[in-house]
Amino acid sequence: MRSSIWCEAPELGLIEFPPVIQEHFERYQQTAKKDKEAGGQLFWRYADEGHILVGAITGPRPTDKRSRTGYKADHKQEQLEIDHFYGEGLYLLGDWHTHPEPVASPSSSDVVAIQEIYRSSKNPGSGFLLAIVGTRPLEEGLSLSWCNDRVVPITLVGAAGSKA
Repeated sequence: MRSSIWCEAPELGLIEFPPVIQEHFERYQQTAKKDKEAGGQLFWRYADEGHILVGAITGPRPTDKRSRTGYKADHKQEQLEIDHFYGEGLYLLGDWHTHPEPVASPSSSDVVAIQEIYRSSKNPGSGFLLAIVGTRPLEEGLSLSWCNDRVVPITLVGAAGSKA
């Protein structure tokens, strides 16, 4: 059975990515030359143990603009998702998308986009998580960054069912 993977975000603490979220990431990894970038949103709630649990993931949507090296979300659909999940007790944690590279890293346009989302948000909290999925296994190819006025890389802190 697959284990959760974990990271620790500044100002937020431990974040758990359960197997169902990892499987969604892997479904859209760009492992074939024809695969287009995909993306969506991540939503969180408090786990019973008190840490942040990624409880829902969206995207890609049919109305998103996707190419091999580009992704633009349908912002109207994103707002509908935010409203829907808020009604279910889940809150926007951030965005995710894929890159056609083994070990993902944010591009300059990724940084500009996530900072614009943070600055224009009505209630951004302490920041947003930016998850970029590369083509390698998630433990190697997943890029995580904590984004507000700065973009700070985050490393995984455990992947074998433990929090550290």
